[in-house]
Parts: sequence; C-alpha cells; structure tokens
Amino acid sequence: MVRAAADPLQAPDRRRGHRRAAGRPDREGAAARTAVRAGGQPVSKRGEHLYYVDLIRVLTVGLVIGTHVLAFAPVPPTVLVGALGMVFHVSREVFFLLTAFVLTYSTGRKKVRWPKFWARRYLFVVVPYLVWTVAYFFANGGPFFGEAFVQQLLTGTARYHLYFLLVSMQIYLVFPLIRALLRATERWHGPLLGLAVLFQLAFAYAVQHQWDLGPLSGWVRAPDALLPSYLGYVLAGSIAAWHRDALVGWTRQHVRLVFGGAASVVALSVVVYLVQVWGDGQPPLQASMVFQPVVAVESAAIAWTFLATGLLWQERRRFGEKLVTATSDASFGIYLLHPLVLQGALLGAGATGLVDFAQTVPNALVLVVLVVVFLPLLYLVSGLLTAAARRTPVSLALTGRPWSRPVRRSVPARGSEDLALANTGGAR
Repeated sequence: MVRAAADPLQAPDRRRGHRRAAGRPDREGAAARTAVRAGGQPVSKRGEHLYYVDLIRVLTVGLVIGTHVLAFAPVPPTVLVGALGMVFHVSREVFFLLTAFVLTYSTGRKKVRWPKFWARRYLFVVVPYLVWTVAYFFANGGPFFGEAFVQQLLTGTARYHLYFLLVSMQIYLVFPLIRALLRATERWHGPLLGLAVLFQLAFAYAVQHQWDLGPLSGWVRAPDALLPSYLGYVLAGSIAAWHRDALVGWTRQHVRLVFGGAASVVALSVVVYLVQVWGDGQPPLQASMVFQPVVAVESAAIAWTFLATGLLWQERRRFGEKLVTATSDASFGIYLLHPLVLQGALLGAGATGLVDFAQTVPNALVLVVLVVVFLPLLYLVSGLLTAAARRTPVSLALTGRPWSRPVRRSVPARGSEDLALANTGGAR
C-alpha cells in the first residue's frame, strides 16, 4: 500500500498495478473492526494508505469550490447566502487540520532527514505557486506594474485561494519543531490540545472584533496568509495523527454520536449567525466571516464527521473508489485551477445574459441551481482539465504533480517509498 501524501491537497501518485483488486477485503478495516469488537485498539500499520483521507480530501475541495461559487453568486448577499457560507467556510480549517494530520502520519515517529523533507515538499508547492501567481496576476486584468506583482507574490493575494500555499510552506518550515514538541509533551497531549483550542478560539474572537493588540494589530487585520492564525488547527491535527489508532477506534464505535454532534454544532453556528444578523444588525457577509469562534468549533465537528464518513466508506467496499481516488489524486490541481474556470464561467454567463436572467427569478432558486448543478459542474470541468494537464510536461507547474506518463507493464513496480514521493508524500 502507498503512504498518505503529506499535503491534504496532494494525494499519492497511483500507478497501474498498484490498485486494490475489486472485491478484495479491506485488511485495515477488518483488523480494526476485529480489535474493536475484542475491546482493544484498532490494529494499524504505519505507512499504509489511508483511503478515508481520499474521501475527506474530495469532500473538502467541494466545500472550497462551494465557498467561491457563493462569493460570486449573481444574487445579493442575503441571509440565506450567509447561512450557506457558515457551512462552506469550514473548508479552510478542515484543510489545515488535515495538512497536519497527514504530515504527522507520513513521517511517523522515525528519524527524518529534514533537508530532503524540505526539498521534496517545496519543489511541489513553490513552483505551482509562482506559476499560478503570474497567471492570476494577468487574469486579474491589471494594473500591470512590478510593485503590484511583488506585493501579490509575497502575500498570496494574486487570487483569493493562494494564501493556502504560503501557509503550507510555513508549516513545512516549522514542522520539525512541531514534531519535537509532540515528542517532548507525549504524556501531556491532552493539556496541549486544550491550549491549542483555547488559543484558536481566542484568536478567532480577536479577529472577529478587531482587537487592538498593539504591534500585533496588523496580524489581526490581515490573518489569512500567516501560520500563527491557524496554529491551533495544526497542533490539533498533529495530535490526532499521533493518536490515530485511538481516534479511529473511538470514531468507529461512536459514528452516530459524531454525526449527531456535528448536526447540533452546525445548527448552533446558524443560530449564532442569525443572532448576529437579526440581533446585532451585522450584514450577512460580516456575520458569516471565517474567523469567529463558532466557525472554529463547527470546523472541528465537520472534520470529525468527514472522518466518520470516510471510515464508513472505506469499510463498505469503497463504492465509487476509482472516481474518489482519481479526484483525490487531482485535488491539488483542481484547487489551483478552479478559480480560473469559475472566472471564465462568470464571463460566459454575463455575455449570454444568464446573469441578467438570474436577477428575474427568486434568489433561493438561483442558489439551489448554483449549489446542486453549477458547483458539481465546475468541480468536474476543473478535474478534467487537471487530468489533462497531468499528462503533459508542464504538470508540475500547473498541478503540483509530476508528469503522469504511462508505465509499461514489463517495468518492475517501484517500492512504496518512491510511489509516495509523487507530490510531497513519503518523508524519510
């Protein structure tokens, strides 16, 4: 089996001959279920491929695309738009939880050669970051002068989603320190998790209310591209991976509790949002902002729900596995590319009169069409374009993945270490 990729948007490269045969029993799932029934912890093997992570990645990318579709919806920012945004906005936090989880899982507790770790990861993030910064700089339509480009390059603002790559680079840089912290505090991970949660809630509240923190006020006003803004999620994801067997075992035994708890938290977040709109008089977009305490809690609940959903899917013969794994494999390219596809779709909708037509029908109907029809279509088109780019020499630059060339059947299969390297996976 191949390892989980070290970036949630960058799935391991699956070559022909390395897929599970249809109908073959899920050894990890079977072993884990047997252990749970016996009252023990799930039996796991470090380095195995985590199929449930594939589904989590696919679901979270869908939330990312949904967030951007709502942001450019041809309807006024109504209360309903903000309520949907309260759910879709958790994609950011879920990805940072997942980033730390798969990084910690892929490195395990072994010795890591950090220069090689950094070289592999930065190659597959820095190159597409530079290429897409240039592409979106010109797609934005100007002004085209050097100072603007440098500013966008340094802050990840050439397009609204590139900040994630900058934060990922910062996570890679300090990950040795995070691993050292996990080792040093292994007996006190509970209190460490509690501190991480308190920090994230306090910081979200500070951003929401624009606290004056003196020299740190600039951070509160522009938190998007800075790692400390997500430090609580990174620590929580790393701790979860450190105790993966216990987490997975508990989740398997309490799936209904996880789903019910998440539903309650989502309902609470919507209630808080409505109170902020109707009680405090906040505009819907402000009331549904990403940095607020209730979204932090909601993010953890939805992330846990995605884990439970992935485990159920993994243990029930992984229905639609080829589609899920292919989409997961292309997820980083989809993330990079989809804003450009969305921009083209909006230009086309404006030229054909669809935007004007949307103003003549109920806003709720427009939102239903956007979420149920347009969002999946945008996801599909972005996935197909990413798959096509993966088969060209410019794959690394456009998708953050190496060129996917056909492998001859007569060529001996490479070891799982090499397979895991395709996009920042497989640390040593």
